[in-house]
Amino acid sequence: MAMIGFVLAGGYGKRLLPLTSRTPKPFMQLLGRQLIDYSLDMLREAGVDDVVIIATQGFSGMASAGREGVRVVEQRGLDIQGALRTAYEEAVSSKEREAIVVYTGFLASPNTIAKLAVEYYQTSGFPVVLALASAATGLETYGFVTVDYRGAVRDFMWESQEANRWGMGRGYVFGGVMVSGVEELEEASRRPFAESMKSMAKQGVLGGVQWPGRWVEIGYPWDILEAINMLLDGAGTRIARGARVSRSAVVGDNVIVDEGAVIEDGAVVKGPAYIGRDVRVMSGAVVEGFSSIEQGSVIEENAIVDRSYVGVGVRVGALSEVRGSVVGEGAVVGPGAHLVDGYPERLPERLRWLAEYLGEKVKLGAVVSPGHEVQCCTVSGKGAVLP
Repeated sequence: MAMIGFVLAGGYGKRLLPLTSRTPKPFMQLLGRQLIDYSLDMLREAGVDDVVIIATQGFSGMASAGREGVRVVEQRGLDIQGALRTAYEEAVSSKEREAIVVYTGFLASPNTIAKLAVEYYQTSGFPVVLALASAATGLETYGFVTVDYRGAVRDFMWESQEANRWGMGRGYVFGGVMVSGVEELEEASRRPFAESMKSMAKQGVLGGVQWPGRWVEIGYPWDILEAINMLLDGAGTRIARGARVSRSAVVGDNVIVDEGAVIEDGAVVKGPAYIGRDVRVMSGAVVEGFSSIEQGSVIEENAIVDRSYVGVGVRVGALSEVRGSVVGEGAVVGPGAHLVDGYPERLPERLRWLAEYLGEKVKLGAVVSPGHEVQCCTVSGKGAVLP
């Protein structure tokens, strides 16, 4: 396809703090892959061969591009406006006439949302097309849109109390994919993104195509748990040749065991679950449904991990439990510690609204900062953020 693709990977992930204090959001691992890898897959599914990753200045070396037709450049300018300006300049230098932009951290299942947006762009006649997702799920907080019967976007509301009140539980939000001509890409980069979208909506040149599948925008730590649920659902069972699974271990359906992982005698892994590269699940440990144990982590004897994300290089101590929680890279959960889930009641002030938004629909555990050590026999959770 004669179209250039861009992966916007210039954000630090401020809303994900403290999880992104060491590694910017685009390079976080989820099911053993960086978030930018899922964006690259979207573009490949759309038939785009020429791809540019636009990374935060100073972090371009963290991108695990390693694919033919993919190159990495550092973002010039600030925020989304700077990223789009960089994309425009790269498209012009490549002498391309059309472009597709994918924002890192927007995930879909099946992974064909970019393909849908391209097809709609080619058939609808709109100079600019946004992929739209239902606002009925997830914790979307910006990019609410209204669409008329012709598929034209009539309004675009960025992050605000008004937008949150309007969008909760209904309507559509920006789904992280934009397709346009290069001239329109230049126009979008002249002003902050929300202002550009509002202007184009008023001009009648902005179209929206509604994504019918599952969708997650990883904005807050809890969105990681929803993403795991979506990505592992129906993923099947795959055990790498280089993994070692003891004959007395119990491995259920829909379990992915990556290269170098070790599952010892008497360990139990109930699917759906992901056991990452070089992970060690020790004797008697239990990993339960919709959990992701990332590269190099250790789950010690008789520990329990349930519906949780365990980041790169984490150690979960013997006889401890981690339920409904998100544990940052390099953290330690001490022996006998308990991170329990429940209705959120201990979120910090900046996330206080989250408890009201979730209500009793979702039980949460704890968010553990990268490198933090949860002391032996600690009992915490219910929305606690452990520094």
